Amino acid sequence: MPKKVTITLLAALLTIATGAAPAAATPAKKIVYVSPDGSDTATGTMKDPFATIERARDALAGKTGPRSPGLVHIREGVYQTSKTIRLNGAKDSYVTYAAYPGEQVELAGVTTLAAGRFRKLGDVPDEPKWSSKSRVPAATAPNIWVYDLGADGIPTGTLNKNGFNWKPQPFAPELITDDATQTLAQYPNGAAKLDRTHIKVKTAPKGARDYFSDKTADGTTLPYEDMLELPGPVYTVLDPALAEHAATWAAETDGWLSGYFGNNYANDRVRIASVTGADVATRYPTMYIAVDKWTSFVGQNLLSELDAEGEYYIDRHQGNNTLYYYPPGGTVEGKEISLTSFDAPFFQLENVTGVTLKGLRLNGTTGTGVRLLDAESCTIDGLEILNVSMDAVAIGEANDAITAIAEYRTSRGGHRNRVVNSRLHDLGGGGVFTAGGDRDSLERGDHVVEHNEIYDFSKLATYTPAGYMYGVGNTFRHNDVHDAPHMAIQIMGNDMEITHNRFENLVTDASDQGVIYAGRDYTFLNNVVAHNLFKDVGADGNQAIYMDDGMSGMVVHHNVFDNAQHGLFYQSGHSNVASDNVFLNVKYIGHDKLYHEGGKRLPVANAKVVVERFNDMLKAGDGTGFTNTRANIAKWYGRYARQYPNIRDWYVPTDSQGRVCTAVGTTDCTDEYVWANPNSLYVPSHNVLTRSVSIAAGDFAYTDDAGGLSVKTFNPDFDSHNVKRPTAADFAFDPATGRFDERTTSLNTTDGFGPRWVRDWNRNFTLEGIGPR
Repeated sequence: MPKKVTITLLAALLTIATGAAPAAATPAKKIVYVSPDGSDTATGTMKDPFATIERARDALAGKTGPRSPGLVHIREGVYQTSKTIRLNGAKDSYVTYAAYPGEQVELAGVTTLAAGRFRKLGDVPDEPKWSSKSRVPAATAPNIWVYDLGADGIPTGTLNKNGFNWKPQPFAPELITDDATQTLAQYPNGAAKLDRTHIKVKTAPKGARDYFSDKTADGTTLPYEDMLELPGPVYTVLDPALAEHAATWAAETDGWLSGYFGNNYANDRVRIASVTGADVATRYPTMYIAVDKWTSFVGQNLLSELDAEGEYYIDRHQGNNTLYYYPPGGTVEGKEISLTSFDAPFFQLENVTGVTLKGLRLNGTTGTGVRLLDAESCTIDGLEILNVSMDAVAIGEANDAITAIAEYRTSRGGHRNRVVNSRLHDLGGGGVFTAGGDRDSLERGDHVVEHNEIYDFSKLATYTPAGYMYGVGNTFRHNDVHDAPHMAIQIMGNDMEITHNRFENLVTDASDQGVIYAGRDYTFLNNVVAHNLFKDVGADGNQAIYMDDGMSGMVVHHNVFDNAQHGLFYQSGHSNVASDNVFLNVKYIGHDKLYHEGGKRLPVANAKVVVERFNDMLKAGDGTGFTNTRANIAKWYGRYARQYPNIRDWYVPTDSQGRVCTAVGTTDCTDEYVWANPNSLYVPSHNVLTRSVSIAAGDFAYTDDAGGLSVKTFNPDFDSHNVKRPTAADFAFDPATGRFDERTTSLNTTDGFGPRWVRDWNRNFTLEGIGPR
């Protein structure tokens, strides 16, 4: 084990003498060194290195620039981290912080638990600190080991209210054994869940979602702290086996129910407040009103359920701060066990330019791994970021509004930042939060996320994808994204490029969701999804690409969809174009859903949000409220008029007073104007599905609840040139490479395809070069 040192914030400065700049164009570098064996009173040379990265930062402060960049060589070792390394402003710009070539450098936000400090449960004394031991199941008590975290000053954190659309809070420290995150003691064990056969809703108060501005009569949002005081659901236990377990939960001090409550696509967490007879009452509201149909959760953080290898529990009650653990094999011997004790980013880059982090391993924080705010042309290169409870990398930030309402905004994303050649895994949240560009003016962010491997993410929260694509003009390409319970990409913006990625074994623990998700905005235009592999998509009502509530202008081409229930979902949007895709072993190549469904009801679903977001970009005004300036709108039309020639004519159906139509039959709000005119936002016009290669795949599934109307009604050529065969061999298609045999494929003589199509496919689609280089 390399020697550990503590990183501390020091303010001392060191003047570094440099020679004259060489005549060659190569910039002169100022180089300093950091080593576990160094000293912060050293000179910073290779032979006399500093002990901390902060000291090296301060030594270079104000002495670097684009023509004289700085380089901090970090020598091999594990650097125990207790504070964020902050790089701020011009003085800290143009510096690379890199592992010395060929050496392994880890910044550890985890605290290693000394093997000698563990004790068998049976050996702890009968004193208040260990009073909770009586809750440990008798059958597993001989296998339980304990650790006095408080005595060693190791932070134990807290369990917070977290979940979809709740304000993200730091998660509790996680236990890690031999680099594998362990499991909070829960019932039932493994992948099993409690559902409506085990427990039913007795009382279901309104969900917090009902108190946001788009749902309230006066358009206001209940203050967040007041929202947290709303009542939670009450459940009644049905299953006799669960009843035995729930009876023991009455003595628990910090138990939770965690999973799905009011839908099948967004998780939540409520605290167990009391257990009385068969009734389990909870504290905190659910985001969506609890419904038996969607019940799918576990009881969590329950010492009385510490009965499976790999489970643990931290007793924080009355400051006990003690760990109970059932280690794999029933012993801690020979294992490296640690706790994520750090609760902040390892690095924060703010208002800097040209900073690079290279070749480092960042291990363990209950917060975010690396944060960039107003950063320009910075690079995250070859990092391994793991055991992070929130996002691995965050470029920019979001306001406190939920993503589902029009007030949601991102900011401070900067420009031209890159995350490349990195491995991001074992993440409670997502991979790279990418916010950049200005949607009002269509200014691009030009961030790039490429050649990364991102896996085992979204372990603690849904809607935390491998790539958040927010803003304008950002790119996610050549990444290997795999093994996660929820989505891989969420798009909230324009001109995004998602290309040449491998998406595999995703959306495994959700339903009504997609590998790529975007929606509730007619102005999220020209997002290109091309040359990707979508393989093994969670089968329960999911799709590879989900175009939700009015999502418009998606461009989907030259992708392979392999083993999914649905390839594409068109839901009431305009001008979504899918062409030249291969569908292999999918139940349906896609399906649609129209606002016309259920009897042409007004207002349409989520009308307030989709109308406000449309107006925010394309309604002329002074740029305040939900309007944009005429100058910005001219930029929009200039950018998109060729691609979407009818965009100037798109309209929200309103009456002569400018009020959104709420009923059909008046002089202004006629059936033709609201439900038939192709420029009405509520009509799914100008959608395209063409040149599909279907291999052992089902047809497109049209809606069955819209009075005989479907996306094809409004787009007569929809699903054209769909060629079908029962096996890949029938097309001379190789699923392992994603390519066709150019000599023998029947597509050479198929109408709508031909040899040129085949050559173009093989030239552009490849499964090589994906992931870190």
